[in-house]
Amino acid sequence: MESGSDRPAFPTDHELLDVVDAENRVVGQATRREIHEKRLMHRSVHVFLVDGGGRLYVQKRAEGKETFPGAHDSSAAGHVNAGEDYHDCVVREVEEELGLTAEQVHLIQIAELGASEANGWEHVRFYVGRTVHEPVPNPEEVAHGAFYSLDEVEDLIARPDTHFAPTFRILYFFYATRLAPKVASGELFQR
Repeated sequence: MESGSDRPAFPTDHELLDVVDAENRVVGQATRREIHEKRLMHRSVHVFLVDGGGRLYVQKRAEGKETFPGAHDSSAAGHVNAGEDYHDCVVREVEEELGLTAEQVHLIQIAELGASEANGWEHVRFYVGRTVHEPVPNPEEVAHGAFYSLDEVEDLIARPDTHFAPTFRILYFFYATRLAPKVASGELFQR
């Protein structure tokens, strides 16, 4: 452990991220560790990846992750680096976590979720992607992942022994109630 902190050091502690205000305007930069310790607003992306049958890829985060180790989460997610835009970040995260390139995933930006305590003070840009390729999870990021039907995801959520990252829960409710029918019909990817 580093002095002055109750948690161990992580390799990502020194990554530089943009600090943003409530309107998502950049107001400075800080290390990832400082942003989390001081609960500063920052940016992230979350992706829900579906296969040709409309099943959702849910990952179980690696045990060595700084936040929510071992929790189930979005297909891919991550912080936007300082000076990076959301699109470049989402492409990077899908490749880093799932081994899929931009050419292998049809990504559509869906919505933005404002920063709040419930989502770790992150301005989240939410994407849905479709692929016919099998993800190859990076074991440093993802302990396990699989495509699930919505009924199977809801069964997982209902199990008391299965934990989910908070932002996944927020986004999943929106996805299941508003987007899943458009995914199933193919309408979402006809934009």
